[in-house]
Amino acid sequence: MRSEPVRPIVPTPPLPVEGTIELDADADRVWAAFSNVRRWSRWNRSFWHSWVVGEELEPEAKIWLLFNPLKPQYLYKMPGPATIVAREEYSVTWEVDIPGLHAHHRYHVEPLDDGRCRFGSWEVAEGPLYFGFRRFWLAHFRFVRDASLEGARYLG
Repeated sequence: MRSEPVRPIVPTPPLPVEGTIELDADADRVWAAFSNVRRWSRWNRSFWHSWVVGEELEPEAKIWLLFNPLKPQYLYKMPGPATIVAREEYSVTWEVDIPGLHAHHRYHVEPLDDGRCRFGSWEVAEGPLYFGFRRFWLAHFRFVRDASLEGARYLG
């Protein structure tokens, strides 16, 4: 159990980094495919590997993300240890809270008319590590958003 409540992040421009895409698939189908975290690297090029301890996207679960570099010529894999802080029917939010960086990322699916849906990615961050390396973090958040929206087409 968490010993303290989730700290909100007050976005300051150019945050949040967010975007959505409309898909020709129903929300249940997209969410079912999305919920298989171990398969995220198959549809989202920003992830090299990902998994949830216990395999369920539920509050307090640990989610482990290993990110691909912003450009293929960069030789790094960046770890992203996180804790799921909120889960709704078609939405999951996790928190990264490491020394100097506090961030929230949310993926969500919104049902639309005619069996379609909208998939979205949203992220905010704060802290000295974020502000000191803001250009990198904003580029990383945009990379994750763009790869997520591009790859979401394969979820339906």
